[in-house]
Amino acid sequence: MNTQSAETTLTPPRVGPAIAPLSRSSMAQWLIFIITAVLVLAPALPILLQVFVAGPLYERDWHFTFANIGRLLGNEAIGEIALTTLAFAGLTTVIAQVLGVAAALLFGRTDMPGRRVMGDMMMWPLYLSHLIMVVGWLIVYGPSGFLTQAFARMFGDAPWNLYSIPGMAIVAGVSQAPLAYLYCLYGVARSIDPTLESAARTCGAGPLTVMRRVTLPLMLPAIVTSSALNIVIAVEMLSIPLFLGRPARIDTLSSYLYLEGIGASNPQHGMVAASALVLVVLVGATLMLQRLLLSNGHRYETVKGKGTRPAPLQLGALKWPLFTLAALYIVFVVLVPILGLVLRAFTSYLTPLIPVWQVLTLQNFKDVFQTDAYMRALWNTLIISVAAAGLGTLLTALIALVIQRSSFPFRRTLEALAYSPRMVPGLITGLGVFYAAIVFAPFGWLRDSIWILVVAYVMATIPLGLGAVQPSVVQIGADLDKAARTVGADWITSMRRILLPLMKPALLGCFILLFVVHLKSYVVAIFLMAPGLEIMGVTMLGLWENGAAGVTAAFATLQIVMIAILLIAARLVFGVKLYE
Repeated sequence: MNTQSAETTLTPPRVGPAIAPLSRSSMAQWLIFIITAVLVLAPALPILLQVFVAGPLYERDWHFTFANIGRLLGNEAIGEIALTTLAFAGLTTVIAQVLGVAAALLFGRTDMPGRRVMGDMMMWPLYLSHLIMVVGWLIVYGPSGFLTQAFARMFGDAPWNLYSIPGMAIVAGVSQAPLAYLYCLYGVARSIDPTLESAARTCGAGPLTVMRRVTLPLMLPAIVTSSALNIVIAVEMLSIPLFLGRPARIDTLSSYLYLEGIGASNPQHGMVAASALVLVVLVGATLMLQRLLLSNGHRYETVKGKGTRPAPLQLGALKWPLFTLAALYIVFVVLVPILGLVLRAFTSYLTPLIPVWQVLTLQNFKDVFQTDAYMRALWNTLIISVAAAGLGTLLTALIALVIQRSSFPFRRTLEALAYSPRMVPGLITGLGVFYAAIVFAPFGWLRDSIWILVVAYVMATIPLGLGAVQPSVVQIGADLDKAARTVGADWITSMRRILLPLMKPALLGCFILLFVVHLKSYVVAIFLMAPGLEIMGVTMLGLWENGAAGVTAAFATLQIVMIAILLIAARLVFGVKLYE
């Protein structure tokens, strides 16, 4: 009896299976997943909700309806605007791809003189915003532009008209050509097996035939990828359709959303949200088509295990004619609009009828530096760019580490979430963040705060940052962090002590890339503007619309100088070149 009592006392009670507590590494991975999901989904859900709400979300007295969709489908103007958007985006992409692919072939695969210098200058429009580029083009090639007036005086009316879909597409295509050039140059043009081209040359093919029959077909994956990105950018582009399309009563979806959401005295929020979904569908369809076209990308592999050294194609007698064409493009399409913009900033009026030295002035810059709102826009832009670039670099680095270097069960879902903002145009991102700050109470503190712009910028550029950081994680051998794990280090410690230090060059490059993008960005911020939250891009947009061309040019010149200083410092001090 006593024995039984003792056994009864010492035997532990039977309970269910023990649940292992989350480790700090698992908690960190879940935290990264939740932050990413909130950043991506919080702006998207309110836009979808607004489509089915009769009035604006901030009225709180919601009445659910399908009328917004009905008005959208029954609105003939929306259909015409959508077709105009597709025509503009398609023509822009064709121009950008032709220019970019031609530049990649000439500067990357031939012995053309001056190809390195012209290749660097080819990239300049990519560093500047579309707003700066279109202002430069208008100052030089607009109806009252400097060269337009000079041409008209000598030969009659100028043969070009920027206030048309082809005119819009030319300016946009030139602005986006560097993207096609970048992808084609470093994706394929410098890594094609030269034996394929040599074989064609031994059969008697000339340099142009080799490029057309051998090099160009092998560049198809890079051409498809850059084409998809250029279509997406053209669909969401605002300043070029707004400045060049509106005078001719040509609207695209982005300019329509801007005018109905910001410019209208009584915005139709439901129609704006429904129209925004059309933009998202167009962008999503483009990206899905890209994936479909590249599903058999292995067919274009030319570089195998054996090392190859691409040799430049000899142009022979075509060398100097092609050099002349390339130089004329660089001078009149890239340099002249930028120089015209800078010159306009230092003049009270720019016209060939009056010598430039008679109208030189610093008044435009005085107006910028002596106006509180303008100086606030400048400092806000710098603060937002630094904060968003820093937070974006940190977040994308952590996302990349979870995706590539963890056993987190939802890492593929995390990757899909991180890249999904590519489907959402910047204008819609800003609109979604605006709605999220109204609908979701935890986001309420962001309203009328500079941090609402930082959050919007970070969310919009997660795919860009991840694309810059993730390759560096893949290139680092997994044995290094595995060795740390074998001696007792957990995931956090091995990432902090081993992976992140090895990723420093990539993180620095990512920060500089994001800083440049944020410095020239303005579309994301349009729906988030409030007194005290001015930024340079939106301020320039308003100044140009109000006819203050000189102050706009001064603002743009200051932005060009800031970007130039950053890029030069990045190359000289840190050895970072953004397009290598």
